Amino acid sequence: MRKFLVAAPLALATAAVLATPASAAPGSYNSAQISREINQLDARIDRAQARRAISPREANQLHREVRQIRDLRAHYARGGFTRAELRTLNVRIDNVERKLRAERNDRDNRPGRNPYRR
Repeated sequence: MRKFLVAAPLALATAAVLATPASAAPGSYNSAQISREINQLDARIDRAQARRAISPREANQLHREVRQIRDLRAHYARGGFTRAELRTLNVRIDNVERKLRAERNDRDNRPGRNPYRR
C-alpha cells in the first residue's frame, strides 16, 4: 500500500511533464514571438529616446543592434529555425535589452558607460 501511495503521484507528475507541449516550455520561441519581441524592443528604444532617457547616439547604436538581429532572423527564417538559432536570437535580444536598461540608468546620455561594472 505504501509503495502505491508514493508511486501514483510520481507517475502522475511524470505524465504531466511528458504531456506538456514543447511550445509551452519556458524559453521556447517561434518566428512570430521573435518578431514581436524585436518590434517591441525597437519601440522601447524609441520611447526611451523620446523621454530623453537615452541620447540619440545611444539610441542609434541600439537600433543598429536591433537591425542586425532582424537581419539575422530573416536569414535564419529562410531555412526554418533550429533550436540553436532561436536560442541565439533570444540571447541577442536579451543582450540589447540589458544594454538599453544600462543606458537608461547610467544618467550620462553617452554610449558605453555601464554603471553596473566597476
